[in-house]
Amino acid sequence: TLSCITMISLDLRTNFACALIEYRVEVKMRRVFLVMAACCFLASPAFAAGGAVDLYAAYGQVVDGENDLGLGIRLSLGGTHWMFDVAATGYKTVENTDIIEQNPTENDDVKYRAFDLGLRYLFYEGHKLRPYVGAGLTYASASATYLRLDGGLGMYGMVGMRYGRTPGIQFMAELMYRYTEIEARGTLIDEFDMKIGGLGLQVGMSFVF
Repeated sequence: TLSCITMISLDLRTNFACALIEYRVEVKMRRVFLVMAACCFLASPAFAAGGAVDLYAAYGQVVDGENDLGLGIRLSLGGTHWMFDVAATGYKTVENTDIIEQNPTENDDVKYRAFDLGLRYLFYEGHKLRPYVGAGLTYASASATYLRLDGGLGMYGMVGMRYGRTPGIQFMAELMYRYTEIEARGTLIDEFDMKIGGLGLQVGMSFVF
């Protein structure tokens, strides 16, 4: 009995230590991402060229082919042709997703937040209608009811357009594709990789200065 209690105690300590390490790693990854964003803005000569703040609604893939609604904000610097972007998008909780590979009959609820850092190139300087393309890094922060989900770093690409006067309020619409793989695990479930994010539509207003 004593040996069983000792083994259980060691197992609990090990699980606690692993969880603490994973939390610290995720916090460090977020800090690195924010530092990268700050460095890009501080090192950029785009401050003198203006910028924009975008507020948008999103609808896109979250996990396991499930789509849901979200809201996002993006801060950009530049605008003549190149723009540095930092964005955050949060999606509604996707319920009853079939993501547990070891037990497909078990469903889980997943919440997904994407933090993006990248570049955009805008065409047709001086025109009201300005198409653009962009790409960069995306950091996925996800949580689930039963599974423990790690954060993960991935890539994104976008194509879109904005219409309106510069400076002023403009309409923006874009297609965004994010690709990120994260690790998932549970109490009685082996660790496995899962894809999060995917194709989405983002529509909103851009406040250009």
